[in-house]
Amino acid sequence: MDDASPPSPARIRIVPPSKSSVGSPCPRDMIRETRRALRLPDSGKIVASGHAPQTWHPGIVAKFIAMRTLSQEMGAASVVLNIDTVAGDPGLIDVPFIDLDGLPCSSSIRLFDSLPDRSLGMQPACEPADLSWLDSMPDLDGEPLHRLSSAMRDAGGDLSLANQVIRALIDINRSWIGRPNVLNASRLLKTPCGQWLLERMQRDAVRCCEAYNAAVSVDPDAGIRPLDIGKGELPLWDIRGDQRRTARRQDLDDSNVLPKALVTTAIMRLAGCDLFIHGTGGARYDALMEGWLRQWLDIEVAPFMMVTADVQLPLPDAEAIARLGQGLVSDDRRAFHDPESLSVPLDSPGPQKRAALETIESAPRGSEERRAAFTSMHETLATLRPENPTPAGAIADRIRDARRTSSRRDWHVVFYSDEVMDQLAEQIEAAVLDQTR
Repeated sequence: MDDASPPSPARIRIVPPSKSSVGSPCPRDMIRETRRALRLPDSGKIVASGHAPQTWHPGIVAKFIAMRTLSQEMGAASVVLNIDTVAGDPGLIDVPFIDLDGLPCSSSIRLFDSLPDRSLGMQPACEPADLSWLDSMPDLDGEPLHRLSSAMRDAGGDLSLANQVIRALIDINRSWIGRPNVLNASRLLKTPCGQWLLERMQRDAVRCCEAYNAAVSVDPDAGIRPLDIGKGELPLWDIRGDQRRTARRQDLDDSNVLPKALVTTAIMRLAGCDLFIHGTGGARYDALMEGWLRQWLDIEVAPFMMVTADVQLPLPDAEAIARLGQGLVSDDRRAFHDPESLSVPLDSPGPQKRAALETIESAPRGSEERRAAFTSMHETLATLRPENPTPAGAIADRIRDARRTSSRRDWHVVFYSDEVMDQLAEQIEAAVLDQTR
């Protein structure tokens, strides 16, 4: 990585809590009983943040660093909300590396198996794959994957896959986020606050869904699907075996419903915490949740803030990639016009082409001998060219892919050095305290 860019300071983005926030209107007894049901401290303040048990990149870890900072500042407990209700494939990891031509690229490696269409909280803990084959890949740094595999193995046991992944992630990041309490989102509906919200949904389903759809229509690109009121849909998941669909009003008597995104943070911000810290995506959809509860129940919730960061790996930058691309174009042209020259100095044609040029030069100008020698040279070059030449545009495609790879900020946190993460933690702590004091 001689052309790799040195690590630069992270680009931090913070939106502090609104000063006009009035907090949750829930009765103190409901808040206390809800926190007891969740095995959280029932007195004092709680700062929470959450994410799915999938790939955590530094932008995600940033909000947990902020959570630890504010918890210490406020004398509050810190809670990681494990969104175990989501489906996904956390075992497929994108791995960055430098190819033989010096270009940054990536490959997906399977660390462990999962069922992508089933909630991660409903899947058993796994045994990570054998990664000993990585040791035979000199161009690929296998240490980060071995570290992640080891953390997964240590976190295994009689757990769900969601709990195994979240414990492994917290262990990997404990130097920067500490050891917070962990709360599974699947438990929220069983709390007093969750039961109260469910009862209101069942009793007032049409107004609930109308307000929900009106709120999510404000930002149709946020990824929150509107509900089908005619089918009696509610903002919940109905889980039956391996099947997962939006729950309907008639499903509420069953025990197999889980909260969707807006219900999850609604319960947390009504009774589970005093401040919730989101990343960019969560901040976007939680603004819709606030609008939903405001229109439906005319209530406000505890405040939230947004914290995220862009941190790139020290891969070759755009300028270095352009230089490498020019070299590939030059080599491609030489492979066509003078294949042998790739193994000799740049200022020398290959031996067969050199001999052919000398024959051409020695023949009389305009003679049949000269034309025959010229034709013979090109026939010889054709036999020396690669059997499968590089398709037109392939180099340009590789350069575009390399630029995208170099600019990515969502690599798994295990691929970032401790020095980079230490620097990120220092930046976030200073910025968060400056924004909130």
